[in-house]
Amino acid sequence: MKPRLITRILGGTYGLIVAAYLILPALAVIPIAFSSGEFLEFPPKGFSTRWVTAFFSDPQWMAALTRSIVIALLTAAIAVPIGTVAAYATVRGPRRVQIAVEPVVMLPLLVPVVISGFGLYLITLIMRVHGGLFLVLLGHVGLSIPFVVTVVLAAMRTFDMRLLQAARVSGANAVQAFLRVLVPVIAPAIGAAALIAIMTSLDEAVIALFLVGDTTPTLPVKMFSSITYALNPLVPVAATVLTLATIMLLLLSLLLVQLNRRRARVAITTWQGNQP
Repeated sequence: MKPRLITRILGGTYGLIVAAYLILPALAVIPIAFSSGEFLEFPPKGFSTRWVTAFFSDPQWMAALTRSIVIALLTAAIAVPIGTVAAYATVRGPRRVQIAVEPVVMLPLLVPVVISGFGLYLITLIMRVHGGLFLVLLGHVGLSIPFVVTVVLAAMRTFDMRLLQAARVSGANAVQAFLRVLVPVIAPAIGAAALIAIMTSLDEAVIALFLVGDTTPTLPVKMFSSITYALNPLVPVAATVLTLATIMLLLLSLLLVQLNRRRARVAITTWQGNQP
């Protein structure tokens, strides 16, 4: 066998082992959610949908799930445009802009979430404002922007910037070239970044715990409060909902990233074929 093929096989095997190590513990909650027992146990003694039905019939759990979904969608709607512009400034801007923008944008990845949540809580105390879902939204946007920038930046670095120059020569201004040439080509990457922003918001509990607590909890906060003093059998159902949603969003984002690579190659090939 060729050394390159051996390396790919070993790398793929190692990746599968790491993925299984990270994913399988999360998948363990799924059979517990369909347990027929009164207590949480693994493996479950029987199969039943009683707890799933109870979860989707409980107004408090549904309200928490709705809050999480709304905040996640708004997070993506705000973080994606900001992150896309920041990525574009990093790629196309002067060297000084790149040096200034990239560390600032990536800073939330370096700061532990508990510190960010506590800092936002201190700001609410200093400004004498009540924490609420709006502040949770701002915190989630701050956490999501680095992921958006990372995904979009990777797509822009594989994009042939000569296409923008060709658009400018044809009469388009900078904004038109950005919106009509660059954005359509990297649209799958932007979509993947939006899905990752939604995942980041759905799974976040620390900032929401600091800012809203049990008053208007998101789903992760509701789960945390439900296991503080006793084990609620509805918690595995909520965990299953978040786990399945995260897996589906992750798979969709990976598909969009692959689609972006294909569209970038097609755009470059088409442009080169039109050259005299």
